[in-house]
Amino acid sequence: MSLAPPTPSPGPVGELRRHWAALTAATVGIGTGVAVMPFYTNGLFIPALEAEFGWTRSQLSSLALVGAVITILTSPFVGVIVDRFGVRLPGVVSLVVLGGAYFLLSASGSSFAGYLAIWVGMYVLAAASTAVSFTRTVNERFDRARGLALGIALGGAGLVAFAVPQILGAQIAEDWRGGYRILGVVILAGALLVLLLMPRHRPVAAPTDEAAPAFRIAPLLRTPLFARLAVAFLAISLAVGGLTVHLVPLLRDAGVAPSSAAATAGLVGIAVIVGRVISGLLVDRFFAPRVMVGVLLVAALGYVALVVGGPTFASAAAVGVGLALGAEVDVVGYLVARYYGMAAYSRMFGVFYAVFTLGVGASPLIMAAVRAGTGSYTAPLLGAVALLGVAVLLLLTAPRFPSTTPAADAPVPATSTGGAA
Repeated sequence: MSLAPPTPSPGPVGELRRHWAALTAATVGIGTGVAVMPFYTNGLFIPALEAEFGWTRSQLSSLALVGAVITILTSPFVGVIVDRFGVRLPGVVSLVVLGGAYFLLSASGSSFAGYLAIWVGMYVLAAASTAVSFTRTVNERFDRARGLALGIALGGAGLVAFAVPQILGAQIAEDWRGGYRILGVVILAGALLVLLLMPRHRPVAAPTDEAAPAFRIAPLLRTPLFARLAVAFLAISLAVGGLTVHLVPLLRDAGVAPSSAAATAGLVGIAVIVGRVISGLLVDRFFAPRVMVGVLLVAALGYVALVVGGPTFASAAAVGVGLALGAEVDVVGYLVARYYGMAAYSRMFGVFYAVFTLGVGASPLIMAAVRAGTGSYTAPLLGAVALLGVAVLLLLTAPRFPSTTPAADAPVPATSTGGAA
């Protein structure tokens, strides 16, 4: 009896055509999620809230730290939930909660404690609306175009960073309560799109031995590979997170006009989008750790140029930071899928995402402390270059990907509608 020939795997273009609905849902989910929408819009509300309630800038700036701590604590648990129940239900519920929280924020009174309580509840209950959840969908369905698809999905954050200030900046300045309500509607619309387009969960068949490392991540966390990747990505986030916040103060200290400093800082957002798409294209063709090494070398050169040449080379540093930030989360998702497969993808990505968030959250505080102790930004910038060097060395010695891909890692079949399996 003759066997039918195996069905050929679709190429990159075929994957994009086949799984466009899932990719669109992931892009919308990340862009309207709790890790993106507050991060890129909170600053727009600060002047109005200061003027109406007299809250200090330090109080309002603490929201980012609160969000970072909650994200660190919840990301591994979100990974467990998503690996077990899929992305669609947790993601949609989280987005609905997030949209509702923005309506609660629009009704805030003069109590900062009450305002903060809404944020804490929002970060906890909307925790499944981050890249930890939605990148699983991309990795499940893409193989030949996996890097590009991750870049597109994560690029949704850059679009929000660019579009919201341009479209709603004046509205928020005049009516911050209306601004919160508009963002709430946008998030709820995103939840609806995710509900309609996101495929339903197809459970991965569990091995008979429940202690198998594919479903128990504790053994994976004790391996040299995990230690190598975790230290590398912590070093990267520590190196680039601080300058993202301190670039404008650095330039203002050097006598640069406020408008010019803000324009230079805006290059970071553009570079994030470019970095994610370009790194995605490259990792589909070249060994991903080497791609990240190239990005880090560009960032390090930008830092050195800023130290040596001063504000004249600030644009180079901004581009380097944006490229590194854009590529890091993209490459983390790609490496987790390639090294560990999909059975425990969200749990492993949740751990790495927590490491990344820790570095990005701590870096501005460390940079501020070193600058206060030394009187300039030279020492923290050189320290960042050293951290990038550590990451480069670790990634250069990263092992090759496994020669065989677990069955759970294969892309799932196409779906004709977003709600079908």
